[in-house]
Amino acid sequence: MKNIKRIFIAIFLIGILSMSTILCACNTDDTPPCTLALTQFYSKDQNPYISDYFDDETKLNIAEKITSVEELKYYCQEKQLKVFDETDTTLKSDRVSKKLKEYDETFFKKHAIVLLFRFNETTDYYTYDSTDIKDGIMTINLVTANGNTPTYITTHIRIFEISKKMAKKINLIQVEERLGELDQKVEIKIYENGVWLKTDEKIINSTEELSQFLNSDIHENTSVEALEEFIDKLKKYDDCYFQNNSLVIIFRGRVDNRFYRVKDFDITSNTINITLSTTKLEIGSLPIWTLIACFYIFEIDKEQVANVTQINITQIEE
Repeated sequence: MKNIKRIFIAIFLIGILSMSTILCACNTDDTPPCTLALTQFYSKDQNPYISDYFDDETKLNIAEKITSVEELKYYCQEKQLKVFDETDTTLKSDRVSKKLKEYDETFFKKHAIVLLFRFNETTDYYTYDSTDIKDGIMTINLVTANGNTPTYITTHIRIFEISKKMAKKINLIQVEERLGELDQKVEIKIYENGVWLKTDEKIINSTEELSQFLNSDIHENTSVEALEEFIDKLKKYDDCYFQNNSLVIIFRGRVDNRFYRVKDFDITSNTINITLSTTKLEIGSLPIWTLIACFYIFEIDKEQVANVTQINITQIEE
């Protein structure tokens, strides 16, 4: 009987040791529990973080790990980021400044943050895709979000929250930007303009059709200046382009001043299905502009739309 008990206890202890080994192996994964806490885009005139410090192009981008309140304040002072400047009234309603001031010593006991500031003028709208840590390098992956913003963005700001344990593994932070899957399939351009159309969508296969479109589908209330600007954007689509390509143009009046990105674009049988998506969670994360009318211009292989007879457009919030 004693031998049976000893065997049972031995088996039990071996089981515990085996389970501990398995759990330890699971915890060796270097993929961090990373949370994107804030995204903010600024246009040039709205940006409270542009200073003389960034006149030097070598300083244009920031990717930094912060592990304490003291470190955060020192870093903002060093980079001339006016987060804690109480005399600057423009920061009272600023989302980035508000968020950074929320991080106290209690938060930093178990967590850290990663600041990502990218100071570069662009019309590309990048969205966060994923993060990984390998060999001490944290890589933040950003992908194009299916189109361009209708205005120039000068600053992309993101704040990530990570565990203190994972923060200790980070020696370097790098950012990788790449085309999203949809952008690899079809070229998308988004323009804000004062031109109003009589039709909501159009497929154009030649310069003749483009000319006809500009002469017959433009609303008579469109100003001469706005029309000239729009035509100027379409000048690059010449006979050479239309040899193998077509244009799909979608028009949307934007009386609610909301920016919709192209989430999905696919062709089934004789129909183009397009989904336009806008966020309802991060109000104010995009630059504020007065959207009058928005054009979504898709550059696509002519053979893909050869049999298309209709276009279905769906607008969603998510």
